[in-house]
Amino acid sequence: MATFFSLCIVFLISGNLFLQTNAAAMDDICRQTKNPSLCVAAMNTDPRSRTAALPQLAQITIDTAEYTAGQTKIRIHGFVMSEKNPGNRNLYSQCEGFYVDALAALDIAPEDLQQRRYVDLKMKMGLARRGVDRCEAAFMQASPFRKENDFVGILADAVAIMATILSR
Repeated sequence: MATFFSLCIVFLISGNLFLQTNAAAMDDICRQTKNPSLCVAAMNTDPRSRTAALPQLAQITIDTAEYTAGQTKIRIHGFVMSEKNPGNRNLYSQCEGFYVDALAALDIAPEDLQQRRYVDLKMKMGLARRGVDRCEAAFMQASPFRKENDFVGILADAVAIMATILSR
């Protein structure tokens, strides 16, 4: 009985160290981005992020970026359909096209991660980042999708950093 109790204590302590280690790793990854606080907040939208090993954290982050990008594309399409001004409609259509490109890269990314093609994964994250940046740049002032562009972009940056770490 004492052995079982000792094993439980060791398991709880090691589990706690595991949690701390992965939370620290996530913080280290986010510190390497342009907006560490947004990165941590974005990655924390999925509670599994704090306890995931690096490959799982990359997958969770890709999933979050892809879901958000998909929802944003739907939102942008609503703007395209309801906009009466042809100039604005064109901007929204361009932005929607950039999101199609970003989503294509995010859709393929899990396979690169699973196959351990980290250079390709990093490239896909660059394509996703470029798509949301181009959407933002299409507008003279801040786009109505700035929050989503920043969110998807920072997640893509974080996955690119993870790909670099995993390739070592």
